[in-house]
Amino acid sequence: MLDASLLLHGGKIDAVAISQLTDADAVAAALGAATAPEQKAALAVAAGRLKATQAKAALVAQLPSEGFTGRAAAWALAQLGAEAELVAAVKADALDARENGYWGLMVLAARGAAGTQLAATLVAQLGTEIERAKAGKTGLGEHACRVLAIMGAPKVEEHIQKVIENDRFCDRFELQRLRKAVQDGGRDSDSVRELTAPFTTLFADQLFSEAPPAPAVPAPSANAPLAGAPGKAPPGKGPVAKPASPQAPHPGASGAGAPGDDGELDQEPGAAPAPGAPTALPIDWKAFAASPECTALPAQVKGLIGQLGPALEQLAVRAIQAPLVDLNGQEFAALLLQVLPQALPQQAVQAALSPQALNGYQALAKYLHRVGLATQGEELLSGVKLVRRELTEQMRRSGILNGPDYSDPDAPKVT
Repeated sequence: MLDASLLLHGGKIDAVAISQLTDADAVAAALGAATAPEQKAALAVAAGRLKATQAKAALVAQLPSEGFTGRAAAWALAQLGAEAELVAAVKADALDARENGYWGLMVLAARGAAGTQLAATLVAQLGTEIERAKAGKTGLGEHACRVLAIMGAPKVEEHIQKVIENDRFCDRFELQRLRKAVQDGGRDSDSVRELTAPFTTLFADQLFSEAPPAPAVPAPSANAPLAGAPGKAPPGKGPVAKPASPQAPHPGASGAGAPGDDGELDQEPGAAPAPGAPTALPIDWKAFAASPECTALPAQVKGLIGQLGPALEQLAVRAIQAPLVDLNGQEFAALLLQVLPQALPQQAVQAALSPQALNGYQALAKYLHRVGLATQGEELLSGVKLVRRELTEQMRRSGILNGPDYSDPDAPKVT
């Protein structure tokens, strides 16, 4: 029997190994016997790629699984044209099964494989989702609307409005995006392009790749130009932070607390602090590196925060006129969103504001609070959470699809 462990590397799927499989029967047999979620996900992708119809029953049984395991099964069923099975999933009670079923139907519709009755079926199901929402349960009306928008079905705008009016917890941003897509082109073309991409693109976050070394982050330069226009994304995915709202100077600060309009900082690295600037309480970076907060981070993130942390400590004193450990949440958010992008070269900004970097800042904030260095309790941690929300909102406003995931890893999963 096919050894499913050969399709994984470091807990992620190996695209090369999957692409080399040619025996659909062996893949189906292995999927039926698999128990580990990662192996089931890898085998589901392989089954979809090989159009292994003999794996359909195992894929259906996998649909209620959460995360990538269930989504991979939904994608595979869409490749098999298993519309009836996916429709049955969206009518189930289990939330994960419904979400995965809708996502599979999105892929199916994007491929142009939807049957003539699917639109009518989804309109009826939309009523069920609205009734769920009215009863205080989780409605997935926006998911049904997205399938309809991908198909270019009639009256999509009316269905979107019904969901907005009846489900106060619906994803209004997504629904507004769908409405605009339908108004502009008759269907959700962005989703069609996204969902018809090869599995190596669609599941890029789940693919194994050799981890590159942590990007070198140069020391902040006093004469560095602005790192790109505020709020404008650099080449590649994801937003670049726009400046935070101007903050009042930190108590005890003298002079302006942020860089001047020309984007330059006040002094060269290593120079004596500006007159009136406080002497920063030094952070023991070796102690932080040995802390449980830091050791729990992936190696790449540890390397990144090891470079960015001391830079932030320096910038806090120079730009906000206060030690990093004394900042409140708003000031720490301003340091990350406003000061840091102006102090680093553009090629380093994206790494410095990546989800991985934010996880590093969050670990640092927890450490400083735990050991008593942060003078305002959990304020630094709240600042990181503010940054997560701001960057997520930027992506929503920009309509970025499949951008970086800035969700809080400490937040409980919503079901």
